[in-house]
Amino acid sequence: MKKIYVLLLLVFGISCNDTSDVLGENFTRGGLVVWETVPSAFTLDFLAIETTEFSHGIEDPNNNIISYELSMSYEDVTIDKFITITTFPSDLVIKGSDILTALNLTPEEFDITIPLEFVATVTTTDGVFSGVPTDFDSSTNTNNGGEAGPQLFDNPAFNQAITFSLKFIFPPPPNIGGTFFEEPFGSASDYERADPIAEGELFNNPGQPSVQHTAAGPIGENEIGFRTFFSNPDFSVSSPGFDDENIGVTTDGSLVGGFFDGGQQAYRLEDTDGVLTILFDRFVIDPNVHPQTGIRIQFFPGDTSWEDDDFLTITAEVEQGGMSEIITLIDIIGDDDPEGDDIETAYMGQWNVATTELFEGVTAYTLKIDAKTGANSEFIYFDEMLIYLPE
Repeated sequence: MKKIYVLLLLVFGISCNDTSDVLGENFTRGGLVVWETVPSAFTLDFLAIETTEFSHGIEDPNNNIISYELSMSYEDVTIDKFITITTFPSDLVIKGSDILTALNLTPEEFDITIPLEFVATVTTTDGVFSGVPTDFDSSTNTNNGGEAGPQLFDNPAFNQAITFSLKFIFPPPPNIGGTFFEEPFGSASDYERADPIAEGELFNNPGQPSVQHTAAGPIGENEIGFRTFFSNPDFSVSSPGFDDENIGVTTDGSLVGGFFDGGQQAYRLEDTDGVLTILFDRFVIDPNVHPQTGIRIQFFPGDTSWEDDDFLTITAEVEQGGMSEIITLIDIIGDDDPEGDDIETAYMGQWNVATTELFEGVTAYTLKIDAKTGANSEFIYFDEMLIYLPE
């Protein structure tokens, strides 16, 4: 397979009519800019949009760059030469205030669901390298623009700072525990099992997304673990239950704009054809230390046609004064709710927060998610599950 892959790259490079875009020449010209240290998150704080900044060191490993010109795109607007750097190593600083000024927008006009796309044009002593990916038309055997190199540089091993995205987020509130699903093993692959209708607890498979996790590690005292269960397979469909689906902790953020607010991983489920339950560990609180607390989690349903028998229910067992009560954070069906409070009408295609109010004197929380979906496009991501405090 390796030999075929290399051969395809060679044929692709030779096929371009514009010889300035031949793959070999991209490497001859260099133009590689790398992060000094790869940023842990490509995000900006929307609550401080006028003062927040993204600042990270960049380097010129080939020592041949004359200029690094970074364009910025937002929706259908592109700002050329948004930032120009001519000396390396250097700090790449992108300020929220400069973004608003360049786009001529106020904070109220800015749509945080739209990521900012950055692409560099690098001038070296040997030529010019564009970070715009190749737009190759195989029917005419021509390149309609862009370079052949960015597709290769997209490999994490290159550590490239040539093309990347930034997103504004609402930072999480003060909290004393939770999970961003960063501690468990995550994978973009499917979770598999032998019997699609088997009910009961799901267990981790080597190399596949985690469906259970015992909190451990350097933040173990604040990290909350979880377990996953399957029940009530839907026998009204041709293939009830599941045996091979995107379920568990994933590293694939492509379906949510390429970003997870809390890091590089989230929990995803799809096409369960039955009820999938995610049960989080009971989290104990000293009300003398934290008299006011609440519990919350973010969720992102796919932008698709949902069915009225799909549903998402998130509840919490709240313990206070020796008593416990089940509190509903959200209880919605897929479609056709008479009040319009359903996934398709009010929640899909965006991150939403399911939350309780702040309670007094809570001694423990146990969060539970129950969901049923019936198609691959009917997916739901979960992230930022927190025991939060007053601001």
